[in-house]
Amino acid sequence: MLVWLSTAMALSLAGAALITRLINLPLKQLSRATMQVREGEYEAHRLDERARTNEIRAVNIGFNRMADQLAKIEQDRAIMLAGISHDLRTPLARLRLETEMSVADEDARDHMAADIAQLDAIIDKFLDYARPDHVDPRPVLLRDVVDACTYAVQDYEEMNITVDVPADLRVLGDEVELTRVISNLVENARRYGKTPSTGVADVTIQAQANNDAVLIKVRDHGAGVEPALLSQLTKPFFRGDAARTSAAGAGLGLSIVAKNIERMGGTFALTSTPGRGLAAHIRMPRAMPANKIGVDTPGAKKPV
Repeated sequence: MLVWLSTAMALSLAGAALITRLINLPLKQLSRATMQVREGEYEAHRLDERARTNEIRAVNIGFNRMADQLAKIEQDRAIMLAGISHDLRTPLARLRLETEMSVADEDARDHMAADIAQLDAIIDKFLDYARPDHVDPRPVLLRDVVDACTYAVQDYEEMNITVDVPADLRVLGDEVELTRVISNLVENARRYGKTPSTGVADVTIQAQANNDAVLIKVRDHGAGVEPALLSQLTKPFFRGDAARTSAAGAGLGLSIVAKNIERMGGTFALTSTPGRGLAAHIRMPRAMPANKIGVDTPGAKKPV
């Protein structure tokens, strides 16, 4: 009897382990495939459509069809964005040229040119927000990006920029995406961060290393916003109180910043004290110098 009970228990445990494996393995595969689809890798992992159980087979077939549909939607979106960029910018360029050559009134010509430039900028905002989510992080020298973003506005009389970024500080990210982030934050501060008493936007850009991360802060000293509105500022098309919406725009600037930072594996947050300005806080992965992670740098002498 004891031998029979031991054998029955062993067989039961073996059967339970087999059933658990048959259930858990497809679930692990589904979880892995879901994460890959979330990252935009629609063709990276196809689930088995010939699974043994009807339920698992039905789930796998449905998931694969969903991934195929998402891939098609993403492809259609890319084609649509390319079409928007071409079809809208071509007539805008013609309108700009015709305006500059045919309108005699200088003031009217300037206003029409400004309206066309605003339309072009809004198209840029929509395209930036709708870009694909996948990026390939690489070491980027942060000071070079900041200098490129501030060069065009450093002579503006309505703006003073102070930069405190170490020259050798590197982050892991995409240089183009990071340039969009800093440019959007600087432009946001120029538009809405003017000090009420002077009418000048005093902007500070700071960065420092913190272990394996880089902390970046872009702050203005304008009117600021109410704390209750901070979580709304990164939502598409949301625009806050009148003090921060005096300039025309699509309401996508901070949404683009938050989305680009998330794409690069960083975090983004806003803080503000009414009357003391708005501060944007960015946390990005730090890229260690090559000679500190065991990679030979060009021209470096190897130890004997």
